[in-house]
Amino acid sequence: MHQDPYVRIGRAKLFIFDLDGTVYAETEHFEAYARELASFLPEARREAFLEDAHRALFHEGQAFYGHAFSRETGERVDVAEEDRPDRAYLHVDDPWGLLQVVAIRHGIGPRERDEAFLRTRDFMAGPFPMQPLGGLREAMEEIRARGGHVVLATNSPEPDSRAILRKLNLEDVIEDFVFRAVKPYRTEEHFRKWLEKYGVVPERAVSIGDHYRNEMRPAIRLGMLTIYIDRYIGRERPDVTLRLTHPGELGDVLMTCLRRAEEAEA
Repeated sequence: MHQDPYVRIGRAKLFIFDLDGTVYAETEHFEAYARELASFLPEARREAFLEDAHRALFHEGQAFYGHAFSRETGERVDVAEEDRPDRAYLHVDDPWGLLQVVAIRHGIGPRERDEAFLRTRDFMAGPFPMQPLGGLREAMEEIRARGGHVVLATNSPEPDSRAILRKLNLEDVIEDFVFRAVKPYRTEEHFRKWLEKYGVVPERAVSIGDHYRNEMRPAIRLGMLTIYIDRYIGRERPDVTLRLTHPGELGDVLMTCLRRAEEAEA
């Protein structure tokens, strides 16, 4: 096995992408999500929720990111079993999860949180401006031109996800999709299906995402390569193949991997 992680990724034949936090960099929609959550509270309690939400988003993120919280109370809990996700806990990897914890603490129930999420996704699919990440489509096209496969698995619903992918000019270059993927609980199931479908061994497959438990640990257990976009937690993960700090790096990194793999073959 080649020791250069860029070469190993560049030689892969199956690239499995996440959607949110992976193939776009926008964050302004989180304020819309906070407003949608607040709409389920009595008017007299909305301002206090929004103050807590904004404080958490803009000033106290490190008290949330990388930690687990009770889905019942929103209190932080110590959970060490990363390989066995528990539905009783909410692991916060991004502002979606952070705002859910704040909502739980203010008594906003799971149905209301789900509805606020869907309304936010409708907003994102509609007037919300989004910009394609530099070089990402070109990297996907190059992967496919070299005989590789590009697929996507997301926990989000299909209609808004496809609308977002069209905005990003990516929908037509992705070969297969799984929506409402129920990651991390069914991640391995989806990955195994694609490995079998395309006849790729795990060592030649890459999982790309921003949630360690959702996309990294299942892939690592299967023996796959990984590109982890750690935008919020800032924790070293020696078990991932490459670690990025922003989705905007992804296009250039993939092209670098492909170029190094080509040079290694020369």
